[in-house]
Amino acid sequence: MKNKLLGLLGVDKLIENIQHLIEVRVNIIKNEVQDKVAEGMAKVLPLIFLLLSLSIFLIFASITVAFYLSDLFESLVYGFGAVALLYLIITVIFFLLKDSERLIDKFKSEIKKRS
Repeated sequence: MKNKLLGLLGVDKLIENIQHLIEVRVNIIKNEVQDKVAEGMAKVLPLIFLLLSLSIFLIFASITVAFYLSDLFESLVYGFGAVALLYLIITVIFFLLKDSERLIDKFKSEIKKRS
């Protein structure tokens, strides 16, 4: 009796339509998320490859400079030590600058310009 009454009022079709609408909405949201992830990956992957290539270049350039300095100083220890000292100095400078408000503000403003 209850099912007949619901059938006459069309509630069962209304429920089916609502379920279908929810499924469509979920699929739309899923597709939007997939598109956003794909877009993000398309932007990030070239940067990762760029950083990897740059790192490899930096390693080989450092080894080359170290051998060159070793030849000048006539000592492998002094040549490679000079390059290591250079990297230590750069690291200390970055460590001291990491809390610089002016530098942080400059990075924030540059990021806002680009986005």
